Amino acid sequence: MNRLAVSCLLLGLASGTVNVAQTAKTASQNPGTAPQSANAALPDWENPHVFGINKEPARAHYIPFADEASATRAGAESTMVQSLNGQWKFHWVKQPDLRPVDFYKPDYDVSGWKEIPVPSNWEMQGYGVPIYTNITYPFKRDWPKVTETPDDHSWTAYDQRDPVGSYRRDFTIPDAWNGRQTYLVFYGVNSAYYVWINGEKVGYSQDSRMTSEYNITKYLKPGKNTVAVEVYRWSDGSYIEDQDFWRMSGIFRNVELMSRPAVHVRDFQVLTPFDAQYENATFKLHEMVQNVSTKAAPATLEAKLLDADGKAMFTTTKKLTVPAGKETALDIAQPVESPKKWSAETPNLYKLVLTLKDAKGGVLEVIPQNVGFKWSEIKGDQMLFNGKKLWIKGVNRHEFDPDLGQVMTRESMIADIKLMKQNNINAVRTCHYPNVPEWYDLADEYGLYILDENNVESHGYGSNEVQPISDGPDYLDAIVDRMTRTIERDKNHASIIGFSMGNEAGYGRNFAAAKQWAKQHHPEFYIIFEPGNSHHGDALSPMYARPQDIESYYAKYGNGRPFFEIEYAHAMGNSTGNFQQYWDLFESKEWAHGGFIWDWVDQGVRRKGANGKDYWAYGGDFGDKPNDDNFNTNGLVLPDRTPHPGLTEVKKSYADIKVEAVDLLSGKLRVKNKYNFKDLGFVHGTWVLEENGKQVENGEVPLGDVAPRSDKEVDLGMKQPSLTPGAEYLLTVKFELAEDTPWAPKGHVVAWDQFAVPFKTAAAPERDVKNLPQVTLARIPGELVATSEKFSIAVDMDSGSISSYNVGGKELLTAPLEPNYWRAPTDNDRGNAMPRRQNVWQLAGIHRTTVSVHGEQVAPNIVRITARNVLPAGGATQNYVYTIYGDGSVEVESSFKPGNTPVPDLPRLGMQMRVIGSLKNVEWYGRGPQENYWDRKLGAAVGIYRDTVERMWFPYVEPQETGNRSDIRWVSITDDQGFGLKAVGMPLLNFSAWPFRMSEIEHEKVPVNIGHKHSAEVEYSDDITVNLDYLQMGVAGDDSWGAPVHKEFTIPAKEYEYKFRLEPLTGK
Repeated sequence: MNRLAVSCLLLGLASGTVNVAQTAKTASQNPGTAPQSANAALPDWENPHVFGINKEPARAHYIPFADEASATRAGAESTMVQSLNGQWKFHWVKQPDLRPVDFYKPDYDVSGWKEIPVPSNWEMQGYGVPIYTNITYPFKRDWPKVTETPDDHSWTAYDQRDPVGSYRRDFTIPDAWNGRQTYLVFYGVNSAYYVWINGEKVGYSQDSRMTSEYNITKYLKPGKNTVAVEVYRWSDGSYIEDQDFWRMSGIFRNVELMSRPAVHVRDFQVLTPFDAQYENATFKLHEMVQNVSTKAAPATLEAKLLDADGKAMFTTTKKLTVPAGKETALDIAQPVESPKKWSAETPNLYKLVLTLKDAKGGVLEVIPQNVGFKWSEIKGDQMLFNGKKLWIKGVNRHEFDPDLGQVMTRESMIADIKLMKQNNINAVRTCHYPNVPEWYDLADEYGLYILDENNVESHGYGSNEVQPISDGPDYLDAIVDRMTRTIERDKNHASIIGFSMGNEAGYGRNFAAAKQWAKQHHPEFYIIFEPGNSHHGDALSPMYARPQDIESYYAKYGNGRPFFEIEYAHAMGNSTGNFQQYWDLFESKEWAHGGFIWDWVDQGVRRKGANGKDYWAYGGDFGDKPNDDNFNTNGLVLPDRTPHPGLTEVKKSYADIKVEAVDLLSGKLRVKNKYNFKDLGFVHGTWVLEENGKQVENGEVPLGDVAPRSDKEVDLGMKQPSLTPGAEYLLTVKFELAEDTPWAPKGHVVAWDQFAVPFKTAAAPERDVKNLPQVTLARIPGELVATSEKFSIAVDMDSGSISSYNVGGKELLTAPLEPNYWRAPTDNDRGNAMPRRQNVWQLAGIHRTTVSVHGEQVAPNIVRITARNVLPAGGATQNYVYTIYGDGSVEVESSFKPGNTPVPDLPRLGMQMRVIGSLKNVEWYGRGPQENYWDRKLGAAVGIYRDTVERMWFPYVEPQETGNRSDIRWVSITDDQGFGLKAVGMPLLNFSAWPFRMSEIEHEKVPVNIGHKHSAEVEYSDDITVNLDYLQMGVAGDDSWGAPVHKEFTIPAKEYEYKFRLEPLTGK
């Protein structure tokens, strides 16, 4: 855009109206270069007015083929495309003035250079330092310059001012390409680069996440050709690429050559609007046919639409003549009756085959494009997809691989999509940039809704205010160009529900211009913008509005727009608490549509530790400065895609099959189908009735067809079993895939629900202790000891703790059963200052004062020992009564009472002990199988589960509280012969068992950084730590920088009483 156009545009914005015709022309038709004007003295890579030289205009992504047979053959590779991936000669320097300036010349000797794989991030190949920072720019903030001296000389950029990578390789053009046009295509280079062919400069580009394409025909020669690429780690474009991720560099996406005839399809768009009933559609095709030759060229364009079986739905042919050096527009409209609609639930695809022929009928090229019949729109406060309210059960996803960095493979993308769909995730926001083109193909194929985000973030200058990047003239052209290229590249994908202009980039006239360009050229797409309360967005899309605040937030900013959370439920570490509260709110409001969880994957780089174990590296682990520590590990899955326990909670809330009780006693239920577009014929329903965790009856759910957005009452035919006094009866209903799908095998559980059946059972008989063996009480120095023929139990007189539990001559304990009020802080705890706010409880149990320990012989086979303690926490008292029976069992009664001095909430209320290391097997009746907590247990069914101690904890990237199981009826921990200990809740407990001490997972950062930084550094002990808790506060999950645990999941300092029983297990 020329300077006058910029000035006129800004004046128009200031007055409330904008004419963006000139902006549109500059962004979409120009090669991407704006005059340098006042910044002419700056190098291109520090000049925001230069973001592309000699680039081809924006277009849809597609691959041309030589013939229809290969174009329609699944997995076929085009002979019109040649990959330049592989080994390139490579040279790296710390700063631009050290680069080999003449390396692009063919006679420059690079034989001594090392090689680097393309695609790759050079930091992952040992060059330079990966830097993780969220908001702070990794270089001195002084736009548009990136090479100024950082004030802090410890910063990585002080020594590595702006690294430059020089790449070279040779290639040969196939003989069949002679006489045609050859294009060089880069799909992603970070952050700016020049390219030469055979020593001649071809062009320059910024926007690291967008395709850049050059016509290199005139630079080529017969035989061997040389391509050289000079890549700058940082550029003025880096000021609008300030995303929360690893800062890595290099040619990290595919590079390829593409052969085109002189007359070819430059661009096209497919739209499939429906009639008012969303039944019949119109297939609309708009094409731009380009002629780069010096003569006008007649041509014929054939458009054929094939169904999934390869049958032609229609074929349309049009003739045209394209003037020399020009392009011609062509439009086709074809009615289609009752097409199979595309949705994330039913990803029905058709294939469009575009065949361009010359005047003699010879095929010039064939372009295939998958087409889904869909229409995404906003009407009032509703986001609609094919006429139905769109529910966004989504997640934010960064492109990340623990071994490759930001390089994506087809296999890893498919693995992500399968895992998402297996956990009922239906939507992805491409945070915070356009993804590799193949991601959208896969989303179309497997079925995911995509909110496609533009590669713009300037968080370092502010995210919720007018700031120089978002509002000043220097970045206007670049921001509009990026929005243009994002929409044009991805416009044909069925999976696209809308486009986002960027993330955390402030307000301003530049985004008003970008939106106006979008609305002028593509009114069919709605436009989203974060910050969510901005008037720039067609929907209200905030981040991290808490469930209790959403209604008031909408009342203030909604203005009749739809609402969704563009980021919510921050999943950092042991998180995802109170998740269902969001969906209770979303489903109660017409204007609410769900949201995108932050985020999908922990961005930990796999490294080998000093102990020989792999660990996940995060900010600072490479010596990178500045850094934001582990704040890039917010995922629902580990870097290797091992699911976090919290993902099961998401799956449960996101499930589209729900069950409600109608009459549990007679086995009548109501099944709700919350899918928009498919009935429930694809699942097989089963049920099981369990008595105290053991099956007593089962059957199939007589489901039949349940139409979308409807429900059906079903009768399970369940009979009342013979009732056992005091027994608990649970009915569990599951819905499994009836057949294999592309994303999960037959039998995969899609949804489940569980109900307590209120059979009228007699009360459980009281425990008969009359015939138990005798037990005697003795006082020895420092202890009270209860002894029977097969056991002895000792209570320490100084602490009031059970210090010994000996069964059959074998000691179970390695450390006493003592009160515990503390937990290893989670990421959320550290973020809300829990370690400082609640630290009075950290050592309260250990530093308690024992007031008295008293024992008495209650009966020949019963001994009672009472211990009274005062805690150094506001004068709180903690008393225990141990009732020891002749069979070796101990009933532990706890009473807690706060003192007169106010104290904060307790993180935990329970007891901890250590037992011998051979007790490595765990069996429990309670919620599982995965870790679960007070505010994150809806996704954990009650049942009987078995596991090993080593598998009971989860290795979060950074050590923290882990491994809890809630609503425990009983739990046993034994050796391989069944010898060990059983704990019985009276009625319920929380339980965890670790093969290490709690201190191993206590990582504190304030006031000093202590403890292990990575779970791979946790050292196992010779014994096992066992936690038996009455309560543990929730893990929270709104955000990780201040949001507290919701009040209903906290433990206020008030009076509590609880009880449980320990029983010895003698084994085989």
